[in-house]
Amino acid sequence: MKWYSVGSLSFPASWVAIAFAFIGAYLYLRLTQEKQAADLYSNAFFILILTWKLSVILFQFETIIKNPFSIVYFNGGMKGYWLGIAAAFLYFFLSEKKSQVQENTLHVKVWIVIITVYELVFYLLNKEHILFAGLQLIGGIAFFMLLNKNSGNPIWGIQILVFFTCFQGLIYSLEGNLLSVPIATYTSGTLLIAWTAWKGSRKNQ
Repeated sequence: MKWYSVGSLSFPASWVAIAFAFIGAYLYLRLTQEKQAADLYSNAFFILILTWKLSVILFQFETIIKNPFSIVYFNGGMKGYWLGIAAAFLYFFLSEKKSQVQENTLHVKVWIVIITVYELVFYLLNKEHILFAGLQLIGGIAFFMLLNKNSGNPIWGIQILVFFTCFQGLIYSLEGNLLSVPIATYTSGTLLIAWTAWKGSRKNQ
């Protein structure tokens, strides 16, 4: 994985890809006039990054005490990442219960946008597996279009979501990287969003 530097701050390509993914999702939601959902996802992203960054205090407490400025350069690592994911998912879970989002499959659409943009940017930044980058783009567009054919049906949305996640698993298995952090993240997100869509279908019955 490539690393980039801005001044004295260094960060991996995955950070840039994550930022682009959520920016893409935010722009999509604003263009579709889903301001409430846009705020929901932007807040979740902020919570993820803030928790990930500040969790270094928990996992490297002695280092931070000795050198407080190191908090600027370090993060909580893999433990901090999963803590951030858990915090973001918890926020999403609690906030979505109060939201007034009308379209049952909206979260599925946003999830497809997030993953597709992340994978595309990640491949391009690392300048490797360009074929897989093309597959991600084509696959993301195809699943998005299939979802739009029956966007009012939450069960259809769940099915598309599951198949999209399986598609990601197939690509990662071709890379020999099936048991990876991205796939674990995608699976966790799929379970949360599928539950949200199913709950929405029950509410509308």
